[in-house]
Amino acid sequence: MSTAQPTGSTHQQKIAILGGGAAAVAAAFWLSAPEQNGRYQVTLYTQGWRLGGKCASGRNADLDNRIEEHGLHMLMGCYQNAFATLRACYGVWKPGPTNPFQNWQDAFLPQRQVTLMQQDGPPLAPGGMPSWAPWNFPDFPKLPGLPGDEPSAAIVALESALSEMNDPSLILAMADFLDEWVRARLPAPLDLPLTAGLAILRQALRPSGPGLIAEVAVDALTGLVEANNALQSSLTTIAGPERPELAAEAGWSIRRLLILANLGLAIGLGYARDIHFGGSSAYDRLDTQDFRAWLKTCLASDETLDSALVRAPYDLAFAYAAGNAGSLDNGSMAAGATLRFLLELVFGYRDAPLWRMAAGMGDTVFTPFYDVLTARGVSIQLFSRVTQLRPTGDGRIGEIDLMQQARTVDGSLYRPLVNVLGLDCWPNQPDWSQLVDGAHLKAAKVNFESSYCTVSVGTRTLAVGTDFDIAIVAIPPLALKPVVAPLAAASVAWQGALDSSRSVATQSLQLWMQPTMVELGWTLGSTVLTSFVEPYDSWADMSHLLCRETWSGPNAPQSLGYFCGCMQLSTGPVTPDQMNQLATQLADGWLATNIQTLWPNAVTAPGPDPQIAGRYDLANFDISDQYVQTPAGNNVASRFDPGAVAGFSNLYVVGDWTKTRFSGGCFESAIESAMLASRGISGFPTEIKAS
Repeated sequence: MSTAQPTGSTHQQKIAILGGGAAAVAAAFWLSAPEQNGRYQVTLYTQGWRLGGKCASGRNADLDNRIEEHGLHMLMGCYQNAFATLRACYGVWKPGPTNPFQNWQDAFLPQRQVTLMQQDGPPLAPGGMPSWAPWNFPDFPKLPGLPGDEPSAAIVALESALSEMNDPSLILAMADFLDEWVRARLPAPLDLPLTAGLAILRQALRPSGPGLIAEVAVDALTGLVEANNALQSSLTTIAGPERPELAAEAGWSIRRLLILANLGLAIGLGYARDIHFGGSSAYDRLDTQDFRAWLKTCLASDETLDSALVRAPYDLAFAYAAGNAGSLDNGSMAAGATLRFLLELVFGYRDAPLWRMAAGMGDTVFTPFYDVLTARGVSIQLFSRVTQLRPTGDGRIGEIDLMQQARTVDGSLYRPLVNVLGLDCWPNQPDWSQLVDGAHLKAAKVNFESSYCTVSVGTRTLAVGTDFDIAIVAIPPLALKPVVAPLAAASVAWQGALDSSRSVATQSLQLWMQPTMVELGWTLGSTVLTSFVEPYDSWADMSHLLCRETWSGPNAPQSLGYFCGCMQLSTGPVTPDQMNQLATQLADGWLATNIQTLWPNAVTAPGPDPQIAGRYDLANFDISDQYVQTPAGNNVASRFDPGAVAGFSNLYVVGDWTKTRFSGGCFESAIESAMLASRGISGFPTEIKAS
């Protein structure tokens, strides 16, 4: 059911957006666009003093205006909707002349190097476990276009022609990569069935139409099975007594190439078998299976299944039950959503596979959104916590309860931004001087973003027909459960979506180091790394951000590293202080035993580290901070379609827990959901990559 206004209507509908994260601001952006011709009066309600939600960052004015993030944030080159929205925002944003970001490419920087950590190096002691060794991919090629480019007429025509089958272009790109990249690195005497297997794969995916699947299936799939079995045989015997001509070091390198080849052929086999001729719902049907379990049915070897290549998506998506990342067996990722994402990430990106932000995420994303939205007349009501939604008897949302957390001294709108080196930024705490009783609130260390915070200066109830006509909920599922209890009681769809949602706590660590990365012993170049030891399995060199902070003096840092991973929660009650102390303790233990693998020259002796110029530990355990997972089972099938009403005729749901192209806990899913909701309400935007 659509709530779009009839053409020619002069009535301005009131839209209440509940939440302040990426999906909320993107929904406000598209619904307030000039193309909407002023049809909507948009008000955004969010708790606390800043926009961003799980993506919020803050500047610490007491510590050199350092950037403090919720974790390690990176945009992907396959985030077509996210970049289309950001580019549209930057296109109308009017930063001052001293602002270092005059266009979107000033704020987002391509990253072409990725490093995985594989535990297959030489043992550190005789008879010991293999050591951790980097598996470096330093030169992802520059692919055509830029993320967020409008689709070409050729692409639109191709998608139309392939309406009865799924576009095999990404699988064929994978085949080309394996054929060229792997074979180029194999020694001449090693004869593998890779080329033959890839030829069979290309034949199976030729544009023959679904009517020929029967004749293609038997020969092609049988040939792929035989090729992959031969690869597995090679993997078990490589560099063994049967092949004395291959030295141990060469065997180690070749083994990795065989793992890569085995994974590629396994994905090709599974795609040809389960996806290509399966129609538009083929990926969705796989979501009941775990990705790793599905790969096993595609003849991925045990060594491949335990490799860094397969661990990487589980680590990056925090895909472990209850945060227990001690074993891949605890991981769960919906196979269809994961396969689609990985193919686009590795073979479907534009320009570069990853994009770093050139300042904090708040600075590069939410400052431009805030400026553009307020210039358009969108009312952003900070310090407004949503406490409950209630339905009416006629199938609509009738009332929305809000708790007002604070008021300004003079009754004017709160002014949230501070300027750092020409860039308007969000501080890591409110400007207490603007708030009534601000000195007392500061002394009490009030955190308006915490669910434990009960500070209130009053309540308010929004009524349908008076304060809003349409409500858009942009709140994470854990934080939403107590808010929408009346909706869940009245709606099977709401109960199913909430029951099937899964979230996990994470922890993050930022280290400002006095030595450079090279002086610390990392010599492979500025990288983004994953598949390492828990709980900080992922790390990125973020030293490029130091120029956006105000460090000075002889001990100013020369390098900066961001770390993150899952966090297991205890079963009993906890406090924020206890959880942050636990995060610090876990980080201390991890650094003492693991940091020298990455940074061989780092100091690990007990006591204060003279190399560390600054440190920020954070436990993301609160109900608004936990990461949204995409486990196997009915999770994806139970999600709301953000482009349709959600159980009630004037209610839409957006966020990374809704049904999108990737249906994953990522910035792209949040932005795509907002675009779909805006189109469902208004018909705009028309161009959305949703399949």
